[in-house]
Amino acid sequence: MELFAKVLTNINVERRLFLTQGCFPSLPQSEGCRGIELQVKDDCGILWNFGCIKRSWAKQKLSGWFQFVRSKELHAADIVIFHREDDIFTEAHYKIELKRKNISTSSRKKEI
Repeated sequence: MELFAKVLTNINVERRLFLTQGCFPSLPQSEGCRGIELQVKDDCGILWNFGCIKRSWAKQKLSGWFQFVRSKELHAADIVIFHREDDIFTEAHYKIELKRKNISTSSRKKEI
C-alpha cells in the first residue's frame, strides 16, 4: 500500500528530508518518544535505517537520508514513494520506490 510520495527538492538531495504532518499517520509511532527508527527496503532489497526525528508538531526529519541519496544518485525532481506491506506473521514492512525524472544517465553524470 502506498503511504506517500515526495518530489525531491534541492534541499532534500543536498541536506535533509523533512516529512510533513500529512505523512505522520503513515509512520509507526512511539509513545512519549521524539523519534523512531524506520527500516526501509529499496528495490534492490537493501535495508536502510532512517531515524525519524520529530522536529516540531508539523515536521519530522529523516536521519540517514543523505547516505541513501548519495548511494542512489538522486537529484531534485526525482520522486520517492514510501510503501507499507502488512504481513500477518511479522510486523509491517516498509519499502521505498524511486522514480527518476526523465534525464539521460550521461546528462546526469555531467551534472556531478
